[in-house]
Amino acid sequence: MFGELVPWGEVWRTGAGNCTKISFDKPVKVGGKNISSGIYALFTIPDKEQWTIIFNRDTTLYGAGFYDSKKDVVRFTVMPNTTERFYETLDFDIEIIPNNAAVYISWANTQVSFPITTTTDELVEAFIKEELLTGRNQEYENYVFAADYYYFQNKNLDQAIWLADKAIETGKDGGWARHVKIDVYERLQEYEQAIAELELEIAAERQRDYEKELDRQQSMQFLQDRLSELQQKAKE
Repeated sequence: MFGELVPWGEVWRTGAGNCTKISFDKPVKVGGKNISSGIYALFTIPDKEQWTIIFNRDTTLYGAGFYDSKKDVVRFTVMPNTTERFYETLDFDIEIIPNNAAVYISWANTQVSFPITTTTDELVEAFIKEELLTGRNQEYENYVFAADYYYFQNKNLDQAIWLADKAIETGKDGGWARHVKIDVYERLQEYEQAIAELELEIAAERQRDYEKELDRQQSMQFLQDRLSELQQKAKE
């Protein structure tokens, strides 16, 4: 496939027909290089030892016949890999990594990939610092989202508990926030605190309004199973 149908060392449309396009709604890094938000044409230069990945601002091209390197926005090189799987057709896959991604281009037994790094972490950290830790923002959902963010990032877990507590203090139904606290305490292996929070949630669940009693029963069963799980971990 490569070196024959797709020649080595030549700009390839990396697709068929109209140029392949990729878009970003915020600035990101691709292959470690900064790129602004916008829509770009994706070209490559395949070679035996390395591929050149190209983002070009001209998205109107059909094929690469009128490709203009002066309109390149970003260029970087990646190493090709040989895959065990045979890709019958050209595949583009995007693997979601927390707040970031990796793009895979695969055909036949050849695959190349490159990372996309977003600014999400920086934006979230700035929002937490400027809006939540200062008390400027009092929205329940924002505090819980921030606590959940730290939980999934597995960092600043003590601060995640503080954020969940602030969410509960807003007076809105704290079920979501309390579940985050339980998860954080479990990750910290502080099972007694997790159990105490879960018992509070069970008590609150009994008081909540449900249109169907079956929904309450299913929710209570989930909470009781969770309690048994945590109690077992506390014993171990």
